[in-house]
Amino acid sequence: MIEEAIEDGPSKVQGPDMLIIGADVHGHGVLRRVTCPLPLPGSGRGLVGRAVGIRHRTHDPDDMDDVRVVRWPVEVGRTLQRCRAGLEGPGAGRARAWRLLAQCSALVSVAGILLTVVSLTVLVSTAGGLFAELPAWFRPGAVLAASAGAALLGPLIFAFCDSRETAALSRSRG
Repeated sequence: MIEEAIEDGPSKVQGPDMLIIGADVHGHGVLRRVTCPLPLPGSGRGLVGRAVGIRHRTHDPDDMDDVRVVRWPVEVGRTLQRCRAGLEGPGAGRARAWRLLAQCSALVSVAGILLTVVSLTVLVSTAGGLFAELPAWFRPGAVLAASAGAALLGPLIFAFCDSRETAALSRSRG
């Protein structure tokens, strides 16, 4: 039975709650501490009083690695299922691939925006004089066009990959 949820004190990064689980194991009645699987601070308070299934190796109450929870309350399963949506099923591999491509296109888009701003700033502020010192093969106009193209096409490619990820997930669910 989950007897208490302990929140970390205020800090820069507040982690998940610690749960105190009372286990009546052949008369030992020791308390066990485990980390709450729900990621939000304070979410362990809703689990107090709920039953869990555990496995353990020792009867030492100070052993933090002794307990493994094998059965959480139903609320935890539903919340974690929403967090892990799309990580299982026949379309999961395709969904992960589309998600990776979407993230790469977002990165290319941001890099294109930054490079466009820098190129335009240098071009306008120095009237192209800064580019005179560069090798002959370097074409500032080509760099500006490529970075502007990446800034414009990146969000479109991201939207396409995101829609394909959603389609792959919908096929895996039903």
